[in-house]
Amino acid sequence: MKLNYAAAARLLRRLFMRHAWRTTQQKWTTSFALGGLLLASVAMPSFGIAVFGTAFAGWWAAVFLVSLVSGLIGNRVGIGREKAVLEKDG
Repeated sequence: MKLNYAAAARLLRRLFMRHAWRTTQQKWTTSFALGGLLLASVAMPSFGIAVFGTAFAGWWAAVFLVSLVSGLIGNRVGIGREKAVLEKDG
């Protein structure tokens, strides 16, 4: 059986667009969470040695926390933008 990767990619893209990229709030939350994940993945390995003793002891926790906090910040920005648009229109 040969897998159809193009169909799977289309399905994943459609599901992503439905669940994470529909409203302004979702767009800001998703983009900040992905940006935080990228930032943490780049910055934490060298920082992890100094903070946690070894690069692997708590590196994954720090990356998770930075991504989570970034997502929450993005969520707040998205809510503020949606509220501003609603106040301007109404």
